[in-house]
Amino acid sequence: MLFALKPSLWSIAFLSFRTVLICSVITGSVLLIPTTVLPGIYGRYIIQFCGAVVLARIGFAFLQWVSRSYVLTSKRVIRIRGVFTIDIFQAALVRIQNTFLILSLPQRVFGLGSISFTTAGTGSVEAIWRHIKKPLKIHHQLLQALNQAANQSHPDNTSL
Repeated sequence: MLFALKPSLWSIAFLSFRTVLICSVITGSVLLIPTTVLPGIYGRYIIQFCGAVVLARIGFAFLQWVSRSYVLTSKRVIRIRGVFTIDIFQAALVRIQNTFLILSLPQRVFGLGSISFTTAGTGSVEAIWRHIKKPLKIHHQLLQALNQAANQSHPDNTSL
């Protein structure tokens, strides 16, 4: 095994952001509406409900983070994910056609990135390593492993 990693803890915030934003807007709206339009007791229930939704989403995002792992061996790339249903993607390094390094603005702010994989025989991205720390370094190590695997499978081909 060359390395095994997990997404950054910031992935919990990325996964929960929309829910937190929507519930914040709803809570803010309830607080700004005069009590003559919406009786205070219902407003309290709405705020409590939004709080419960936010806590549930953050808790589920934590479970998603705990259950996600990325592994690179000298022969394979592996992604394991899933809370209720485990999804394991694995592909031989010699079958990886392309890798794409994705550095969105929010990820760059936190020093994160994502790496996506396409394999021989498919026309789309099959797996993504999301929200990893030091994405340039990890992508470089991945490319080295891909080149080494390609050279080992074709010993007469010394340049890739």
